[in-house]
Amino acid sequence: MIPSPTLPWFELARFRRSRLTRAAVIAVMMVPLFYGALYVWANINPTGHLDHVRAAVVNEDKVVEITGRDGKKQPVAVGRQLAGNLVSNDDKDNYDWVLTDAKDAQRGLANGHYKAVLTIPPTLSKAATSTSGDPAEAVQGKLDLRTNDAVNYINGTVAQSILRAAKGALNAQVTETYLDNVYLSFSDIKMALSDAADGAAKLSDGAGKLATGASDLADGNRQLADGASRLDSGARQLSNGLSQLDSRTSALPGQTRQLADGAKQVSGGVAQINALVQGFASQVKGSTAQLVSTLRNAAEQCRAAAEPDPPLCAQLDAAADRAGALASQADGYAGQTQKLADGAAQVAAGNAKLANAVPQLVDAIGQASGGAKQLASGTSQLGDGASDAAKGADQLSGGADQLSAGALKLVNGLDDGSKQVPDYDKSEREKLARTAATPITDAPERVNPVKNYGEALAPYFMALALWVGAMAIYLLLRPLSSRAIASTTGSIRTALAGYVPGVVLSFVQVVLLLAVLLGVLKIDAANPPLLLGVALATGAVFTAINQMFVALFGGAGRFAALVFVCLQLTAAGGTYPIETAPPFFNVLHGLMPMTYAVHGFRAATAGGGTGVMTDFVVLALFTVLALSVTVVAARRRQTVTMTRLHPTLLV
Repeated sequence: MIPSPTLPWFELARFRRSRLTRAAVIAVMMVPLFYGALYVWANINPTGHLDHVRAAVVNEDKVVEITGRDGKKQPVAVGRQLAGNLVSNDDKDNYDWVLTDAKDAQRGLANGHYKAVLTIPPTLSKAATSTSGDPAEAVQGKLDLRTNDAVNYINGTVAQSILRAAKGALNAQVTETYLDNVYLSFSDIKMALSDAADGAAKLSDGAGKLATGASDLADGNRQLADGASRLDSGARQLSNGLSQLDSRTSALPGQTRQLADGAKQVSGGVAQINALVQGFASQVKGSTAQLVSTLRNAAEQCRAAAEPDPPLCAQLDAAADRAGALASQADGYAGQTQKLADGAAQVAAGNAKLANAVPQLVDAIGQASGGAKQLASGTSQLGDGASDAAKGADQLSGGADQLSAGALKLVNGLDDGSKQVPDYDKSEREKLARTAATPITDAPERVNPVKNYGEALAPYFMALALWVGAMAIYLLLRPLSSRAIASTTGSIRTALAGYVPGVVLSFVQVVLLLAVLLGVLKIDAANPPLLLGVALATGAVFTAINQMFVALFGGAGRFAALVFVCLQLTAAGGTYPIETAPPFFNVLHGLMPMTYAVHGFRAATAGGGTGVMTDFVVLALFTVLALSVTVVAARRRQTVTMTRLHPTLLV
């Protein structure tokens, strides 16, 4: 049943004819190497190189001020702190955050220069400190993270994870500060209770003194009642006197009004006289000014004549001086009449004010008279009230004694309360605040861990690479040897004659692929022998399936192999758990050989041998099944039909 070495050798010997055919064999052997190694290399550790991804921070937060415990204003800039933490964090798993403005960030997000934009709103600091004020005004701050799925979808998920970590750290820090103040207030409460106890003790002493003072107050109120009786007599006398004054001044408003009207008339007459005098003085001043000018000019001409007459020139100068003196006297008379007019106006205004004020004075006298009557009535009531106050003071003295006793009980209660309130020092407050701010921490532990993302995806990429390698093999090799088909060789030997060369090339592909993955890319396999075994089994079954498709359908079988690998890749659960896929792929998951190949590769690279034997058994069954179908295809090929002689479609 085992094919003789001659038949497989004939298939491989075809490629010894030239360098090009030999190069084709070598290229086929390297196809999985390119696929698997490049895919793993490209995804070797993306989360460890996030510092190469540029992201923008737009800090619009406004600094707020809060009043500290010492009463001083303290600035709070939560947005600046968050932006600083992001920008200064040089970890490999953090973005390369750049502080910029909104316009540049929007432009950079659109063109892909920034893979994420975090906008810190203007109210972040206000929201973070809102818990220290009115509870009704307490709000949560919100951060605006924007990513562009048109640039990269997964980047949005990564950005959210980074922001979630930064936000968690910031929330914990804000909470620690808040709780530290709460724990610090316990010390203040304890001190306040102690002070209140001291105050209560003083209250007790004061209440005792109050009782003594209340007794003295009662005696004083009795004395007040006696004095109020004497005051009542004097108030009645004052009321009678004010009543007489009120009757005598009742005519005074009319008289002052007459006086004001007369003064107003006098002021008007004086104003008219002043106007006449001012007009006359103005005319005199104008006339004399012209006369003075004429006389001066005549005197100058006299002196300038060929035969001057000195006496005449002197008389002209003297006449000019007398005209100027007349103008000065007119100004003096005008000023005196103006003062007289102003004085008359002031007198009239004063009399008018007096006339307006006298009625108010008369009314005030009347009101004072009424008030004196009320005072007389009030002093009578004061005497009665003083007697009642004396009785109340006696009651106050008794109440003060009870207050003193109650204050003593309060002192004891406050002392007990102060002892129950904790008083933390700085280190204790910090520890409690840190624990309460983050009461639960996680300690994630991966069973059978892998070191990076590329190593985690290596099983999936290795399976894909070996399938592509198997497809490439039967692009080069014939699935069934023409020599065997034309001879009397049995169908089983014919099928194996086409399979053995392919599986030999597949094994070479496996060795090259693992050599690069383990030796160059440093994939850390937990069980290298198991990895080699799974890879050889996977290469064997994939080679058998691809041979089956091409042997059964001819050139169209390569299209069938392409469709089949699409189903395998989507149903293998190579990236996300298969449970997250639609039900259709969950059904296919257990029916595809790649599912078991990926599982075996994972067990070999990460560790854990559960189900590995099942993987080998299923892969072996798929290999036998594929070879069985190939045997059937070989038997059909050995039978010549009209369809084979005249095929409908050649691929």
